[in-house]
Amino acid sequence: MLRSFLAVARFSSFTDAAGELGFTQSTVTSHVQKLERQLGARLLDRLSSGVRLTDTGHRLVPRAEELLAAEDRLRDTTQHGTRPIGTVRVMAPESLCTYRLPAVITAVRASEPDVQVWVAPGGMTACLDAVRRGAVDVGLCMEPRLAPGELAAERLGAEPLAVLDHPALAAVSNATSWAELARRDALLIEEGCGYSDDVARHLTETGEKPGRRSRFGSVEAIKRCVAAGLGWTALPVLTATEEIDSGALQALDAPALPDCDVHVITHPRRHHGPATDAVLEALRDTWARPSPEADARSALRGLTGDA
Repeated sequence: MLRSFLAVARFSSFTDAAGELGFTQSTVTSHVQKLERQLGARLLDRLSSGVRLTDTGHRLVPRAEELLAAEDRLRDTTQHGTRPIGTVRVMAPESLCTYRLPAVITAVRASEPDVQVWVAPGGMTACLDAVRRGAVDVGLCMEPRLAPGELAAERLGAEPLAVLDHPALAAVSNATSWAELARRDALLIEEGCGYSDDVARHLTETGEKPGRRSRFGSVEAIKRCVAAGLGWTALPVLTATEEIDSGALQALDAPALPDCDVHVITHPRRHHGPATDAVLEALRDTWARPSPEADARSALRGLTGDA
């Protein structure tokens, strides 16, 4: 009953909750109604616009999560010695989904073949919300600053940033200051991305008459537009190593940007089963062996001619 209640609370829908749990909608409805009868209180308001938690329902959510986490821990104790099994849901920025998580999934499959990793792209706001609601088990955030609030955050490492341009334009633009960059067209990740918002703030603070500033939802689209000479961008180095090596893009000797710390986000009131622990360990190994930020920073120094 508690699992059905939490699923409905998470999705604000009996239908979606039933799909998540593998039950019929009538079963989930019956579970919630039985729980309400036992507690003697209405937990959910059934509205035409969807399902909403009552005040009592809101108060029950953390207690229900604690009870189910204790149940999961007890089950893990009785299954000691068995191999992890199950699906772990992960949300991460597009750049990490593309350039870091394939290695994580490969490592998990090699060590724990019965653990499946489900991956979805999402920025920091979506990621924190998904972990908070229980829509995903693990979130990854890559931001210059992070304030997860009630969620648990563990720093895995960092990813350096680079200001990138078309090689021919880089040779003549002399864009080595924020003021010079502000006068040119900029192609940035959509609002809500911490490092892109920082770049936009630096450009605004120059007071220069700005060039066009376009926002994109895709790193790959930005790289293609920069390679076509439509403007410059700021991206994590790991997303553009191939283009820099091939000469399609060039790293500018531009103002320094702070590295983006990579944090793994989990919910402290939800139990981490063996499958989730296996994914968390693979994530830690990805940034610890070898250090991606050290490799990327060394590569960037060589590309910009820094000592």
